[in-house]
Amino acid sequence: FFPFFPPGKRLPPSVFLLPPPPEETSSSRPTLSLTCLVRGFFPDSVDVQWQKNQENVGNSGNSGAETGPA
Repeated sequence: FFPFFPPGKRLPPSVFLLPPPPEETSSSRPTLSLTCLVRGFFPDSVDVQWQKNQENVGNSGNSGAETGPA
């Protein structure tokens, strides 16, 4: 099933920030993993940026992003 969207139609994304896994929060690790799930948007391209205290954070230390069909 592929929904039809008229030209110019846009759907805003739903964004979910997932907490670190329990094994990371129960240890004394200096870093934690955060996962951001972005879905339900149209058209199928999106720009995602991490922010800390409302400032964009660069890509240093990021493991990257994965995209794929939902």
